[in-house]
Amino acid sequence: MSIFVPMKRYHLVLLFLIAMLAACHPTSRDARQTAHDALENARIQLDSGNNAEALQLFKEAERYGLMADDTLTVAHARFNIARCLGYYADKEAVVSLLKSAAEGFGEDYADRADALRELGDFYQFHRAYDTAEMYMNQALAYAEQSGSVETKSNVFSAFYAMYFNAGKHEKSAEYLRQFMQVRLPNMMDDKLWMFYYSGMGNIFYEMGNSDSTAYYYGKLEELVNQAESDKDIWFYFYTLAHQAKSRGDFEKAFDYYCRYDIGNNHSKIEEKRNNLIAMSQKYDKAVMQNELNEKIIRKQRVIILISGIAALVLLAFLISQIRLARNRKREAEINAELFHFKQHSQALAQRDAEHEQIQKDYADRLSEALDKEQQTMMLLDIYLNNSKKANLLNDLERSVFGDKDHWKAMLAVVEEKYPSLWETLGQKCPDLDEDEKKSFILSHFKVSRQEEADYLGTTVNMVDKLRGRVRKKMAERQ
Repeated sequence: MSIFVPMKRYHLVLLFLIAMLAACHPTSRDARQTAHDALENARIQLDSGNNAEALQLFKEAERYGLMADDTLTVAHARFNIARCLGYYADKEAVVSLLKSAAEGFGEDYADRADALRELGDFYQFHRAYDTAEMYMNQALAYAEQSGSVETKSNVFSAFYAMYFNAGKHEKSAEYLRQFMQVRLPNMMDDKLWMFYYSGMGNIFYEMGNSDSTAYYYGKLEELVNQAESDKDIWFYFYTLAHQAKSRGDFEKAFDYYCRYDIGNNHSKIEEKRNNLIAMSQKYDKAVMQNELNEKIIRKQRVIILISGIAALVLLAFLISQIRLARNRKREAEINAELFHFKQHSQALAQRDAEHEQIQKDYADRLSEALDKEQQTMMLLDIYLNNSKKANLLNDLERSVFGDKDHWKAMLAVVEEKYPSLWETLGQKCPDLDEDEKKSFILSHFKVSRQEEADYLGTTVNMVDKLRGRVRKKMAERQ
């Protein structure tokens, strides 16, 4: 009874520790909120150009998303981690992240299409155009399922860029036209036409079609000059400057180069201003996130402490159970040895009793034999010292042979040494009568004629006749 009391106490301690661990463990809600905050702050950092900080925050979003079992947040985090790593990162790592993100988006077909499109862009950057085309086609299928015009147009734009870089200019132009067909019914914008004219001009320039190149670059120039501001179109000035230079119009080329430089500088200034705004927004959100992170960190420290205590208690419990098991095993071995010893003792006692009984039987039989021998010796002594030999001889025979006569006693001795001799002799020599068979057997023991006559209860002359007949019959058989 004393063995089981400590076990119950250990159980209570373990249940208490488990309850404490459950109470201190971060809730799924806390982890999910932390993951969302990290994801949002990371996007702000990414838009601000702070890729290193954005990458760290995206990894935090992935970690807390896994903790909260938030598949969608984990997929967004991995997609953006791949974007932060860029085209020059480890190929296997980027491909694994984008594939995992595409799978994690599940039925969110628009995001799934974006992940596959990004995967296609990554392969086409590394000039694996066949693989890139395969993933682009998958992205297009999911984009059509999503019904998102923006997602579909982004895939067509990616196809346009991929085929342009692969040198397949006709296909590149085809997908650029499809891009315009998707976007135009929903948004009539001069910037969209600028993108189209610039792209078509670049395609025909690479194909060596100067007329078509001049046409599309001319359309681009018209729209650029009609624009109210150079703020969002300054990067087209570089293309126009290059085109003017190729025509020999150096004055216009110089003007476009200047406008390109001005726009580029304004863009950098605007980017810095946006970075300051983003940093301010980031600070506000970072404060909330840090508070939640600190709360989780405190809980994790408590978890580590309680886990250490629980591990020690559990180790002590296991050691006690091991010792108890060893004691019980030793006790069982001792009981088994004691049981076998008792059985062995009982077997020895039984064997001793059997030996005593056998010795007693031998003693009784020896005593009887000695008594019988003593009586025989007494009779023999009387026989030797008495004239009535005939009667005493009969008494002696009965004492030695019982009710048997001499021949029967002799045959019994012979049968012990040669079993079934009498029956075998009768089968092999059927022409011998009973007296002749007796004479044949006695002749092998080299007894005298008188002794044989005494055994057979006849005269010496009759013995001679029997021996003669036996020799004759045996000679005839040969």
